[in-house]
Amino acid sequence: MITIKDIFLIMLIALYPIGAIAQVGYYYKGKKIPLIINEAKACVNIPKNTSSKSLDILKDIKVLGEIKDKNFDIYIIKKADINKFSAINAKNQEKLPILFSQCYQTIEGIEVFATPYITVRLKSEQDFSLLSSYAEKHGLKVVQNDPLLPLWYILSVPPDNNGNAIEIANALWESGKFAASVPDLCFRNWLCSNDPMFPEQWGLNNTNNPGVDISINSAWDLATGKNIKIAFIDSGVDMNHLDLASNISDFSYDTETGTSPSIVYQYHGTHCAGIAAAIKDNGLQIAGVAPDATILSISKDLEYSAYSPLKMADGIIWAYQHGADIISNSWYSPVYHEAIDEAIHNAFQYGRNGKGCIIVFSSGNYTSSHSVKYPANCNDTILVVGAINNAGLRWESSNYGPKLDVVAPGVSILSTMPFNQIGYDTGTSMACPHVSGLAALILERNSELTVNEVNSIIQSNAKKPSGVNFDISRPDGMWNIQYGYGLVDAYSSIINTPNVVYIQNDTITGLRIVSADSIYVGKDVTNDKVQGCVTLGQGQITLKAKSVIVKNSTSVPLGTTLNIENK
Repeated sequence: MITIKDIFLIMLIALYPIGAIAQVGYYYKGKKIPLIINEAKACVNIPKNTSSKSLDILKDIKVLGEIKDKNFDIYIIKKADINKFSAINAKNQEKLPILFSQCYQTIEGIEVFATPYITVRLKSEQDFSLLSSYAEKHGLKVVQNDPLLPLWYILSVPPDNNGNAIEIANALWESGKFAASVPDLCFRNWLCSNDPMFPEQWGLNNTNNPGVDISINSAWDLATGKNIKIAFIDSGVDMNHLDLASNISDFSYDTETGTSPSIVYQYHGTHCAGIAAAIKDNGLQIAGVAPDATILSISKDLEYSAYSPLKMADGIIWAYQHGADIISNSWYSPVYHEAIDEAIHNAFQYGRNGKGCIIVFSSGNYTSSHSVKYPANCNDTILVVGAINNAGLRWESSNYGPKLDVVAPGVSILSTMPFNQIGYDTGTSMACPHVSGLAALILERNSELTVNEVNSIIQSNAKKPSGVNFDISRPDGMWNIQYGYGLVDAYSSIINTPNVVYIQNDTITGLRIVSADSIYVGKDVTNDKVQGCVTLGQGQITLKAKSVIVKNSTSVPLGTTLNIENK
């Protein structure tokens, strides 16, 4: 059977000379991922300490783009200009140390650029001396260890090496001494496109096509996301935006610098954060799906940036280590990388005190392939979201396939923009935060749920758009390859979430009945895990629930009538 990848390869052979279709690739989980040499472009890598001298050469060379890095000035140029660049440099009295690197295309046609870096994962901490010896053998420099992924190291290929980062990375992997070795391939992370159409938030309340929305109005009577933290790994959130500021956490992180606070690189992160958690009923602009949720801004430059996959992995690690309940990801990586897989696995295993962070990803805006993009497709516990339009139809560029879970509004979505602005945008990037906000509503109602339980509630309560044949049976109901389980439904999800009430740091006196599906009373039981104690004072108190959990540090004074009833 001829696949889409086969067709694309045939097209590339027709477009490029045979010499351009080289047997090039890098290793991911022991499998070689193919790359196709792009003969049109290349990169010039110049150490920062000589960068001022490069300006004289660059003024005669057309620069197509620049890759951000703290050690090298990395410029994208036409491959045909390499000889011109070298000739100008040769005439200089003091020649620049230069390393040229290659431009490639993935099988799906995504453009990636090789930087002078390699990322390597040790099998154990004791293997650092082994890494050092291999670095010396190959003429490499150990640049740094990743503090959030301590077994991962970044190595650079100095200009005097003249080596190929892909070949060296592959040699390190093939030695069998390391858990992973990946060349740094640079790319754009964008997953949206501008397409303004409707002057309203139709995804929350669709007046043109009633019911083709997420049914949020009734859900807000039951939950608004209070005390739930949503981390946005994105281009940074405008911390001063009037319709977001009071919901934004004081904690934030920038993956480019490895420090706080986060930085706003593009508008994208602010737009996504507003969809999920813009403030409601403040007389300003818009309302988010979870208008009382807390926003954690974790910034990453979505334009070209060196060792980008490692930075994305750092963002995920930082998020779960700093209390994120939900991690919203409106980005993709055309380069497969074990560090991202490791970070996602750790967030599921250790996040939320072992209950697992809810990790939501955009399905992707397809190019040559319709399938769900990486890393949304790397772990079945990820909640993968596609986009629909105002009429309830799959947006024409929304990726789909076996890994798709649900769909949400994604076309002409109105949300916040930097500098107190609002604006429209389109893409699976916009669908993703609708679902992140819904997860926050569910967790406010019951923060004891595991990640799999939250996913199941969202999937099993999704609406089935009319005219779509949901013909495949899956654990959470009927499923369709282009719509997943269907359009997320906030109200149905909330009313089918078991309600939990936390009584803590409180004194209950007199006649009072507390009713819920579950009641937690006492020390260390709140959803933010602040310790305290509860005194049930004089009077008659009834705790009515399917389950009542009375923890230590709960006292029932003499004279109190405490009734615990099964609901």
